[in-house]
Amino acid sequence: MVSSLKFFWWKLELSFPLELEESLVWKLNDIGIKAYAINCSLNSVENPTLFVWLPSFEWVEKDREEFVRSLVCLGTVFENKSLSVKWEKIVHEDWSTSWKKFWKPDPVGKNLLILPSWISLPQIYSNRIVLKLDPGSAFGTGSHPTTSLCLEALERNPPKGLMVADVGCGSGILGVASLQLGAQKVNAVDIDSLAVKATAENALLNNFSRDQLTVSQGSIDSLEKQLNGTKTDLLVCNILAPVIRNLAPDFAYVTSNTSHLYLSGLLEHQVDDMTRFLSILDWELIASYSRENWSLIHLCRNSP
Repeated sequence: MVSSLKFFWWKLELSFPLELEESLVWKLNDIGIKAYAINCSLNSVENPTLFVWLPSFEWVEKDREEFVRSLVCLGTVFENKSLSVKWEKIVHEDWSTSWKKFWKPDPVGKNLLILPSWISLPQIYSNRIVLKLDPGSAFGTGSHPTTSLCLEALERNPPKGLMVADVGCGSGILGVASLQLGAQKVNAVDIDSLAVKATAENALLNNFSRDQLTVSQGSIDSLEKQLNGTKTDLLVCNILAPVIRNLAPDFAYVTSNTSHLYLSGLLEHQVDDMTRFLSILDWELIASYSRENWSLIHLCRNSP
Protein backbone atom coordinates (compact mmCIF):
# COMPACT_ATOMS: atom_id res chain seq x y z
CA MET A 1 0.00 0.00 0.00
CA VAL A 2 1.25 3.49 -0.87
CA SER A 3 1.55 5.91 2.05
CA SER A 4 -0.76 8.92 1.69
CA LEU A 5 2.07 11.09 3.03
CA LYS A 6 4.34 10.14 0.13
CA PHE A 7 1.73 10.02 -2.61
CA PHE A 8 1.31 12.93 -5.02
CA TRP A 9 0.26 13.59 -8.62
CA TRP A 10 2.44 14.57 -11.55
CA LYS A 11 0.43 17.16 -13.46
CA LEU A 12 1.35 17.55 -17.13
CA GLU A 13 0.37 20.80 -18.84
CA LEU A 14 0.72 20.61 -22.62
CA SER A 15 -0.20 23.38 -25.08
CA PHE A 16 -1.02 22.01 -28.53
CA PRO A 17 -2.49 23.00 -31.93
CA LEU A 18 -6.27 22.62 -31.96
CA GLU A 19 -6.25 20.10 -34.80
CA LEU A 20 -4.31 17.66 -32.59
CA GLU A 21 -7.12 17.25 -30.02
CA GLU A 22 -8.70 14.14 -31.55
CA SER A 23 -5.32 12.42 -31.87
CA LEU A 24 -4.30 13.27 -28.31
CA VAL A 25 -7.59 11.99 -26.88
CA TRP A 26 -7.24 8.81 -28.91
CA LYS A 27 -3.68 8.31 -27.61
CA LEU A 28 -4.66 8.85 -23.98
CA ASN A 29 -7.56 6.41 -24.19
CA ASP A 30 -5.42 3.91 -26.08
CA ILE A 31 -2.92 3.70 -23.21
CA GLY A 32 -5.61 3.75 -20.54
CA ILE A 33 -5.18 7.26 -19.11
CA LYS A 34 -8.51 8.69 -17.94
CA ALA A 35 -7.31 11.46 -15.62
CA TYR A 36 -7.13 14.35 -18.04
CA ALA A 37 -8.89 17.53 -19.13
CA ILE A 38 -8.70 19.88 -22.11
CA ASN A 39 -9.12 23.63 -21.86
CA CYS A 40 -10.41 24.66 -25.27
CA SER A 41 -12.57 27.56 -26.42
CA LEU A 42 -13.85 28.41 -29.89
CA ASN A 43 -13.47 32.11 -29.09
CA SER A 44 -9.82 31.97 -28.05
CA VAL A 45 -6.89 32.66 -30.38
CA GLU A 46 -4.58 30.72 -28.05
CA ASN A 47 -3.83 27.03 -28.42
CA PRO A 48 -5.85 24.71 -26.18
CA THR A 49 -4.16 23.10 -23.20
CA LEU A 50 -4.14 19.45 -22.17
CA PHE A 51 -3.88 18.63 -18.45
CA VAL A 52 -2.96 15.08 -17.43
CA TRP A 53 -2.70 13.78 -13.87
CA LEU A 54 -0.35 10.82 -13.28
CA PRO A 55 0.04 9.04 -9.90
CA SER A 56 3.61 9.37 -8.67
CA PHE A 57 4.07 5.74 -7.65
CA GLU A 58 3.20 4.51 -11.17
CA TRP A 59 5.09 7.06 -13.27
CA VAL A 60 8.84 7.34 -12.72
CA GLU A 61 10.87 9.93 -14.63
CA LYS A 62 11.82 7.58 -17.48
CA ASP A 63 8.18 6.62 -18.08
CA ARG A 64 7.04 10.24 -18.00
CA GLU A 65 9.68 11.23 -20.55
CA GLU A 66 8.64 8.40 -22.86
CA PHE A 67 4.98 9.39 -22.45
CA VAL A 68 5.70 12.99 -23.47
CA ARG A 69 7.74 11.82 -26.48
CA SER A 70 4.78 9.74 -27.66
CA LEU A 71 2.50 12.79 -27.46
CA VAL A 72 4.98 15.12 -29.16
CA CYS A 73 5.38 12.64 -32.02
CA LEU A 74 1.70 13.11 -32.86
CA GLY A 75 2.53 16.67 -33.88
CA THR A 76 4.63 15.43 -36.81
CA VAL A 77 1.40 14.71 -38.69
CA PHE A 78 0.67 18.43 -38.67
CA GLU A 79 3.84 19.84 -40.19
CA ASN A 80 5.96 19.30 -37.07
CA LYS A 81 4.00 21.78 -35.01
CA SER A 82 5.62 22.18 -31.61
CA LEU A 83 4.00 21.32 -28.30
CA SER A 84 4.80 23.23 -25.12
CA VAL A 85 5.27 20.90 -22.12
CA LYS A 86 5.28 21.71 -18.40
CA TRP A 87 5.34 19.37 -15.36
CA GLU A 88 4.06 20.26 -11.89
CA LYS A 89 4.08 18.28 -8.65
CA ILE A 90 0.60 18.31 -7.07
CA VAL A 91 0.27 17.09 -3.49
CA HIS A 92 -3.44 17.77 -2.95
CA GLU A 93 -5.72 17.77 -5.96
CA ASP A 94 -8.74 15.71 -6.94
CA TRP A 95 -8.40 15.43 -10.73
CA SER A 96 -11.88 13.90 -11.03
CA THR A 97 -13.44 17.28 -10.22
CA SER A 98 -10.68 19.88 -10.74
CA TRP A 99 -10.93 19.61 -14.57
CA LYS A 100 -14.34 21.28 -14.36
CA LYS A 101 -12.84 24.68 -13.59
CA PHE A 102 -11.34 24.82 -17.08
CA TRP A 103 -14.69 24.52 -18.88
CA LYS A 104 -16.95 27.47 -19.70
CA PRO A 105 -20.16 28.03 -21.70
CA ASP A 106 -19.32 27.74 -25.39
CA PRO A 107 -21.51 29.31 -28.11
CA VAL A 108 -21.58 27.33 -31.38
CA GLY A 109 -23.03 28.48 -34.68
CA LYS A 110 -25.75 31.10 -34.65
CA ASN A 111 -28.05 29.71 -31.99
CA LEU A 112 -26.47 26.85 -30.02
CA LEU A 113 -24.75 26.91 -26.63
CA ILE A 114 -22.77 24.11 -25.01
CA LEU A 115 -23.41 24.61 -21.30
CA PRO A 116 -21.57 22.68 -18.57
CA SER A 117 -24.24 21.10 -16.40
CA TRP A 118 -22.80 22.64 -13.21
CA ILE A 119 -22.95 26.24 -14.54
CA SER A 120 -26.03 28.47 -14.59
CA LEU A 121 -27.10 29.88 -17.95
CA PRO A 122 -25.48 33.33 -18.43
CA GLN A 123 -27.99 36.02 -19.35
CA ILE A 124 -25.99 36.93 -22.45
CA TYR A 125 -26.82 33.50 -23.91
CA SER A 126 -30.45 33.33 -22.81
CA ASN A 127 -31.73 33.33 -26.42
CA ARG A 128 -29.63 30.34 -27.51
CA ILE A 129 -30.62 26.67 -27.67
CA VAL A 130 -28.92 25.10 -24.67
CA LEU A 131 -27.08 21.78 -24.86
CA LYS A 132 -26.32 20.79 -21.27
CA LEU A 133 -23.26 18.58 -21.08
CA ASP A 134 -21.30 16.72 -18.45
CA PRO A 135 -18.75 14.83 -20.54
CA GLY A 136 -16.85 13.19 -17.69
CA SER A 137 -13.08 13.35 -17.55
CA ALA A 138 -12.71 10.89 -20.44
CA PHE A 139 -14.45 13.00 -23.09
CA GLY A 140 -13.87 16.34 -24.80
CA THR A 141 -15.74 19.58 -24.35
CA GLY A 142 -17.52 19.63 -27.69
CA SER A 143 -15.42 22.59 -28.86
CA HIS A 144 -13.23 20.64 -31.28
CA PRO A 145 -13.68 21.73 -34.94
CA THR A 146 -15.02 18.32 -35.96
CA THR A 147 -17.78 18.57 -33.36
CA SER A 148 -18.62 22.21 -34.04
CA LEU A 149 -18.84 21.43 -37.77
CA CYS A 150 -21.40 18.72 -36.99
CA LEU A 151 -23.40 21.02 -34.71
CA GLU A 152 -23.44 23.76 -37.33
CA ALA A 153 -24.56 21.26 -39.99
CA LEU A 154 -27.45 20.19 -37.77
CA GLU A 155 -28.34 23.82 -37.12
CA ARG A 156 -28.09 24.68 -40.83
CA ASN A 157 -30.58 21.93 -41.74
CA PRO A 158 -32.61 21.20 -38.58
CA PRO A 159 -33.61 17.50 -38.52
CA LYS A 160 -37.25 18.25 -37.67
CA GLY A 161 -39.27 15.05 -37.48
CA LEU A 162 -36.34 12.91 -38.66
CA MET A 163 -34.82 9.70 -37.35
CA VAL A 164 -31.17 10.49 -36.56
CA ALA A 165 -28.35 8.02 -35.91
CA ASP A 166 -25.07 8.94 -34.20
CA VAL A 167 -22.20 6.49 -34.72
CA GLY A 168 -19.37 7.08 -32.23
CA CYS A 169 -21.56 9.22 -29.98
CA GLY A 170 -18.92 10.10 -27.35
CA SER A 171 -20.58 12.44 -24.86
CA GLY A 172 -23.87 12.38 -26.81
CA ILE A 173 -23.79 16.05 -27.70
CA LEU A 174 -24.81 15.50 -31.35
CA GLY A 175 -27.78 13.40 -30.32
CA VAL A 176 -28.88 15.99 -27.78
CA ALA A 177 -28.50 18.76 -30.37
CA SER A 178 -30.56 16.77 -32.90
CA LEU A 179 -33.41 16.40 -30.42
CA GLN A 180 -33.22 20.05 -29.40
CA LEU A 181 -33.49 20.92 -33.10
CA GLY A 182 -36.63 18.84 -33.56
CA ALA A 183 -35.52 15.28 -34.38
CA GLN A 184 -38.17 12.65 -33.78
CA LYS A 185 -35.75 10.06 -32.38
CA VAL A 186 -32.01 9.51 -31.97
CA ASN A 187 -30.30 6.12 -32.02
CA ALA A 188 -26.70 6.26 -30.81
CA VAL A 189 -23.84 3.77 -30.52
CA ASP A 190 -20.24 3.82 -29.35
CA ILE A 191 -17.69 1.07 -28.78
CA ASP A 192 -16.66 2.68 -25.45
CA SER A 193 -18.86 1.78 -22.47
CA LEU A 194 -17.97 5.10 -20.81
CA ALA A 195 -19.31 6.95 -23.85
CA VAL A 196 -22.55 4.99 -23.68
CA LYS A 197 -22.92 5.94 -20.02
CA ALA A 198 -22.09 9.61 -20.69
CA THR A 199 -24.56 9.81 -23.59
CA ALA A 200 -27.38 8.31 -21.53
CA GLU A 201 -26.70 10.69 -18.65
CA ASN A 202 -26.48 13.76 -20.89
CA ALA A 203 -29.79 12.86 -22.53
CA LEU A 204 -31.42 12.87 -19.09
CA LEU A 205 -29.68 16.17 -18.23
CA ASN A 206 -31.52 17.70 -21.18
CA ASN A 207 -34.83 16.08 -20.17
CA PHE A 208 -34.90 13.53 -22.98
CA SER A 209 -36.15 10.04 -22.24
CA ARG A 210 -34.52 6.74 -23.23
CA ASP A 211 -37.23 6.37 -25.84
CA GLN A 212 -36.18 9.65 -27.43
CA LEU A 213 -32.43 8.91 -27.30
CA THR A 214 -31.53 5.23 -27.30
CA VAL A 215 -27.86 4.35 -26.85
CA SER A 216 -25.99 1.06 -26.76
CA GLN A 217 -22.43 -0.23 -26.93
CA GLY A 218 -21.19 -1.34 -30.32
CA SER A 219 -21.07 -0.20 -33.93
CA ILE A 220 -23.30 -0.46 -37.02
CA ASP A 221 -24.51 -3.93 -36.00
CA SER A 222 -25.75 -2.56 -32.66
CA LEU A 223 -27.38 0.36 -34.45
CA GLU A 224 -29.15 -2.06 -36.80
CA LYS A 225 -30.57 -3.92 -33.78
CA GLN A 226 -31.83 -0.67 -32.29
CA LEU A 227 -33.58 0.29 -35.54
CA ASN A 228 -35.22 -3.14 -35.72
CA GLY A 229 -35.95 -3.07 -39.43
CA THR A 230 -36.48 0.68 -39.81
CA LYS A 231 -34.00 3.04 -41.49
CA THR A 232 -32.47 6.26 -40.27
CA ASP A 233 -33.05 9.51 -42.18
CA LEU A 234 -29.75 11.09 -41.14
CA LEU A 235 -26.57 9.36 -40.04
CA VAL A 236 -23.96 11.45 -38.25
CA CYS A 237 -20.46 10.07 -37.79
CA ASN A 238 -17.71 12.13 -36.14
CA ILE A 239 -14.80 9.69 -36.19
CA LEU A 240 -11.36 9.68 -37.82
CA ALA A 241 -11.18 8.93 -41.56
CA PRO A 242 -9.76 5.36 -41.40
CA VAL A 243 -12.61 4.29 -39.11
CA ILE A 244 -15.23 5.94 -41.34
CA ARG A 245 -13.77 4.13 -44.34
CA ASN A 246 -14.10 0.78 -42.56
CA LEU A 247 -17.68 1.48 -41.48
CA ALA A 248 -18.96 3.02 -44.72
CA PRO A 249 -19.85 -0.23 -46.55
CA ASP A 250 -22.22 -1.08 -43.67
CA PHE A 251 -24.07 2.26 -43.80
CA ALA A 252 -26.43 0.64 -46.32
CA TYR A 253 -27.81 -1.62 -43.57
CA VAL A 254 -29.19 1.31 -41.58
CA THR A 255 -29.99 3.92 -44.25
CA SER A 256 -32.54 4.22 -47.06
CA ASN A 257 -32.43 5.57 -50.61
CA THR A 258 -33.34 9.02 -49.28
CA SER A 259 -30.97 9.13 -46.29
CA HIS A 260 -28.30 11.77 -45.71
CA LEU A 261 -24.83 11.54 -44.12
CA TYR A 262 -22.79 14.03 -42.08
CA LEU A 263 -19.24 12.70 -41.87
CA SER A 264 -16.72 14.65 -39.82
CA GLY A 265 -13.29 13.84 -38.38
CA LEU A 266 -11.72 14.19 -41.82
CA LEU A 267 -8.60 16.20 -42.50
CA GLU A 268 -8.96 18.55 -45.48
CA HIS A 269 -6.59 16.53 -47.64
CA GLN A 270 -8.65 13.37 -47.02
CA VAL A 271 -11.93 14.79 -48.38
CA ASP A 272 -11.41 14.06 -52.09
CA ASP A 273 -10.32 10.48 -51.51
CA MET A 274 -13.17 9.83 -49.07
CA THR A 275 -15.71 11.37 -51.45
CA ARG A 276 -14.51 9.18 -54.33
CA PHE A 277 -14.66 6.09 -52.12
CA LEU A 278 -18.20 6.88 -50.98
CA SER A 279 -19.35 7.54 -54.55
CA ILE A 280 -18.56 3.89 -55.31
CA LEU A 281 -21.00 3.05 -52.49
CA ASP A 282 -23.68 5.24 -54.12
CA TRP A 283 -23.28 8.32 -51.94
CA GLU A 284 -23.23 11.71 -53.64
CA LEU A 285 -21.48 14.77 -52.19
CA ILE A 286 -23.80 17.71 -51.49
CA ALA A 287 -21.40 20.07 -49.68
CA SER A 288 -18.23 20.20 -47.61
CA TYR A 289 -17.22 22.55 -44.82
CA SER A 290 -13.80 23.10 -43.24
CA ARG A 291 -12.22 24.63 -40.17
CA GLU A 292 -8.70 24.42 -38.73
CA ASN A 293 -7.61 21.74 -41.26
CA TRP A 294 -10.65 19.58 -40.41
CA SER A 295 -13.62 18.96 -42.70
CA LEU A 296 -17.21 17.74 -42.68
CA ILE A 297 -18.87 16.34 -45.78
CA HIS A 298 -22.64 16.18 -46.37
CA LEU A 299 -23.78 13.40 -48.69
CA CYS A 300 -27.02 11.79 -49.85
CA ARG A 301 -27.87 8.55 -51.56
CA ASN A 302 -27.18 8.54 -55.30
CA SER A 303 -29.52 5.69 -56.15
CA PRO A 304 -33.19 5.50 -57.19
